[in-house]
Amino acid sequence: MRNFARVRPAWFLICMLTAAFAQAPAGRGQGDGRDKIAWPPGYIEPNTPNMPYVTPETPQGTGPYKAIMATDPGATEYVFYYPADLAALGNKKMPILLWGNGSCAYAGNHFRNFLTEIASHGYLAIAGGPMGAPAGETITIASNNPLRDPEAPRPPVAAPASPARKQVTPELLSQGIDWAIAENERQGSKFYHKLDTSKISVMGQSCGGGLAATFGSDNRVTTIGLWSGATSRNTTLGVTTNKPVLIVTGDPRYDVAFYEGLAAFEAIKKPVVFYAWRVNMTHLGTYRQANGGELSPVATAWLDWRLKGDKTAAKMFEGGDCGLCTNVHWHVQKRHIDEK
Repeated sequence: MRNFARVRPAWFLICMLTAAFAQAPAGRGQGDGRDKIAWPPGYIEPNTPNMPYVTPETPQGTGPYKAIMATDPGATEYVFYYPADLAALGNKKMPILLWGNGSCAYAGNHFRNFLTEIASHGYLAIAGGPMGAPAGETITIASNNPLRDPEAPRPPVAAPASPARKQVTPELLSQGIDWAIAENERQGSKFYHKLDTSKISVMGQSCGGGLAATFGSDNRVTTIGLWSGATSRNTTLGVTTNKPVLIVTGDPRYDVAFYEGLAAFEAIKKPVVFYAWRVNMTHLGTYRQANGGELSPVATAWLDWRLKGDKTAAKMFEGGDCGLCTNVHWHVQKRHIDEK
């Protein structure tokens, strides 16, 4: 593997790019601006174009418990993803995932496909931010020109987002954990005694990964996930956490957060850490593809392993012949996973 150890912060640029994608109008087909995007040869399409829109209450996902997207009058700053038929869980309790959006966007439906898919495998996923416009669930107009040369200078850093624009914060995600724990004990709650509050993960993409990185010393949290997370907070995990950490980025040519992901892996010495990057994947990943594309199985397998103790799911990460290790499209580094 080529040495990409030089870290190049790109915090504001990433925030502005992902914010622009999220706010793009929902055009379709020709004339939506996609024909003007300079995509690299062989790149991975960030979303599934022309997907038909379905209502939040439409059960979706490939897991055994088709899941819905919903709001709750008692927690208006979040969007929730969970099995449509909670009774079908029987005596199984749902682990909990708190999610921070790219650009820390204050709209909990921006990663709908990805989070619905995870929820369909028996999870309660809570995304920071209220329900936004459906247009935020897809990417239709963008200028995601790739970083073709990993050693080339980065574009000028964009101005920071306006402080007037509300964003998801670590405090909001922390309050989401508190809410879930309380709901599990509140008689009359749809989640009454249906949650496993001892198994909680905090994850996020880009700016949201930076939010997740602040939970390294939170005793309520079992595992952390950084998905193209770009912030100096990443490296503090090496000091603050003893929790298993999953780090996923795109190709160093096309993901401006690649170097921050690598820096996080290099800083985390003691706990279990798994780091993987996908060839030809941009910073935007596959979160908005149907069922979250090829990133949702990685997330689900990690959660099934770390929160449910699923040994089959662990095969994606354990051993020299692990699922991602032998996949020609992925590059893997890991620490303390294969030690006996």
